[in-house]
Amino acid sequence: MSSIHELHERKRKRIKLNGIFYASVSSASFGFSPLFSLGLLAAGLSDFDVLSYRWLVAGIVLMIYALCKKKSLRLNSFDEVWKVVLLSALRAITSVTLLIGYANISSGIASTINFMYPVIVTICMMLFFGEKRSLADIVAIGVSIFGVYLLASGDSIIVEGGNTRLGLICSLISAFSFAAYYIVMKQVRADKIEVVKFTTWIMMLSAFYFIVCAFIFEGRITLVKDFGSWLNILGLGLWATMVSNITGVKAIRRIGPTHTSILGALQPVTAVILGVLFLGEHLYLRSCIGITLILMAVSVVVMHQKKR
Repeated sequence: MSSIHELHERKRKRIKLNGIFYASVSSASFGFSPLFSLGLLAAGLSDFDVLSYRWLVAGIVLMIYALCKKKSLRLNSFDEVWKVVLLSALRAITSVTLLIGYANISSGIASTINFMYPVIVTICMMLFFGEKRSLADIVAIGVSIFGVYLLASGDSIIVEGGNTRLGLICSLISAFSFAAYYIVMKQVRADKIEVVKFTTWIMMLSAFYFIVCAFIFEGRITLVKDFGSWLNILGLGLWATMVSNITGVKAIRRIGPTHTSILGALQPVTAVILGVLFLGEHLYLRSCIGITLILMAVSVVVMHQKKR
């Protein structure tokens, strides 16, 4: 009996370690998004070009994966159709506003502000859905708001040629739209749709929206020919999007959404480090304190969600 128990215990620990690994890869890979995105913007691509390539590459690869695994991508009812259309629109808003944030303020700070979405979900659930929260949640909300104030008022947020106010507003909008994405998903039970099918439709519809916007506002999609830009596109579409999504799902299945969300703190941390090393961004004490306060606040909120 003891040997069987030991085998189960070793298996449980192995699953947990695998989950931690997948969660770390998921969040760290997503943290590369600003590095690849800003590289494409610097090469002359527009916001709509960058996002069209990002979601189209990720969507096509996931579609190929689904076909190889013989998974059905068919939406079985109008109920599923309107859910993926609405949620893909929210996801697209998150993407475009976050990209504008990357381009106008420090990408690490934009990523940290976007990472506030669990706190915003908590606020919305309290105000509009009558959820009761603990004193710790209320304090965490206040701490996160103070953290944003420190980021917004510090010198680290400024980038050469950027519109700081626009970047800050768009980063906040990206956090609110991402929070809305999760709230709507929960309220309309879209999480009941099979994961690969749901994610493929979200990616392909997002790509469709940005391609249409590119033709409406710019008259065309820029055709990428140089090798360096294609490396950035593949890095953004595969590593920062495809791999991030797949490993995130694997992590949730092994260690649950709470611990996966907490390890998601690696995303803004990765973005901050890459911004300092490769994008010439600066990080001062005031911003370090602000980032730390936001990460702590999000962790408190997520942990209290687990206890509910």
